[in-house]
Amino acid sequence: MKRYIRHIAIAAVLLIGLTACEGFLDTVPTSSVVDKNAMVTLADAGVACNGLYTPLKYYTLYGTYIPYMGDLRADNIYPRMSDGTGASIYTWQYESTQNSYFGTFWENYYNVIMRCNTFIENIEYCDATSSREIALKNDYKGQAYAVRALCYFDLARLYGQPYTFDNGASLGAVILTETVGPKEARLPRSTVAETYQQVLSDLTTAKGLLSTETNLGHFNYWAARLLEARVHLYMGKHSEALAAATDVINNSPYRMVSGDGYANYWGREGDMESVLELLVSVLGDIDSDGGFYTIYHNMWFDDPNSGASLIPTRKWRNLFKDTPNDVRGQMIQYDDPETGAKKSGEYWLRKFIGNKDQGYTFRRNNPRVMRITEAYLIAAEAALVTGNTSEASRYLNAVRKRADATASDVTATMELIQTERQKEFIGEGHRFFDVLRTGGEITSDASDPHEFRSGTAYIHTLKAGDTKAVLPISSDERVSYPELQQNPGYKD
Repeated sequence: MKRYIRHIAIAAVLLIGLTACEGFLDTVPTSSVVDKNAMVTLADAGVACNGLYTPLKYYTLYGTYIPYMGDLRADNIYPRMSDGTGASIYTWQYESTQNSYFGTFWENYYNVIMRCNTFIENIEYCDATSSREIALKNDYKGQAYAVRALCYFDLARLYGQPYTFDNGASLGAVILTETVGPKEARLPRSTVAETYQQVLSDLTTAKGLLSTETNLGHFNYWAARLLEARVHLYMGKHSEALAAATDVINNSPYRMVSGDGYANYWGREGDMESVLELLVSVLGDIDSDGGFYTIYHNMWFDDPNSGASLIPTRKWRNLFKDTPNDVRGQMIQYDDPETGAKKSGEYWLRKFIGNKDQGYTFRRNNPRVMRITEAYLIAAEAALVTGNTSEASRYLNAVRKRADATASDVTATMELIQTERQKEFIGEGHRFFDVLRTGGEITSDASDPHEFRSGTAYIHTLKAGDTKAVLPISSDERVSYPELQQNPGYKD
């Protein structure tokens, strides 16, 4: 992070360059708040606002590592080979010295955070006179607050213990809300509780500025509200989570896609199921062979150029053994040893099919950060905990029967809700955090020959409070920024 903060001017240039914008932020000093005479246009601000989302979609964040942190560390996905893709993440063998994984993870979030801070300060100097211009300026500013909230939320859940484990007492993020120089930025980490309070503060500000209209690829009011519901759920504040989630369900324009359309939903861009999806297009940074290298490449089999290195676990597949009509179970496909695309004899996940309506391959999926289905399952969990089982059952059954029209109604339990979340969100980065925040543990299955994490060389069980429940701060970061406290149990 220090390297980034030492070069605020470079960040400004990157923001301009990524958005092909001239004029915006080009007078930002290197180590102080923007000069009061700096001026921008709304057109500049709009393009630069788009640039706030650009780093989020790449493999370093939501394109790969957030799904890895939520699915590969849990019991949804595992590598085909013991020395294959993400093996050290899957086996919880990550250390502070593994800078190939974590050397830039922390820094990448601060790259986005500092862009947001710079944007928030500079947009104040943008002229807006008409009511339309003022609303647009406010919306851009609200998006920056919401993006910053998302980044701080991720830092808290990645690098801190679950809030519900110790009421947020563990180390969280370094909270920076201004464009500051190296000396001012060398702050110690705040607690998870303090980080979450910053997240909620940013979301409160964002909601007062954001439009309620749909805005493909961007935060709007409803995306901020759904993120607020998720944050409250992670904090164990179930009444607040229920209020936010039901607000999105009842009042937003978003709706669950039908069961018949579920499989094709993953090939469409901007469906009303998506509350926030990050846009990948041919205008972005695409690999030389026309692809976009992310987790989706590694999870795909049915193409000669696919990675075919990550597969759904037997445990996840077995969730559907008694429900053949569940559309999510129907996404499991067998790769026949003689006739299959890879002839691997493996089961793989035909979920992330690529943005077909854009003519894209499996390698170009828009990462779905939040879907309306999450609001239903948050509402189900929060209603159950607050004592309204009938309401919880109603939200739970809406999701179950969307996936399987033949499913009968059930009475909600925490186990059923968490199982439904596991079925629904594979590859979207939720499972690891769901298990730990609810007091569960992830245990390896020695009877599964693919689950090499059960070997004698590895940790077999992980729960909240364990060292590997949180990521280490990179040793590179600690060398350049010694004030940045390492998480307990890790060596520099």
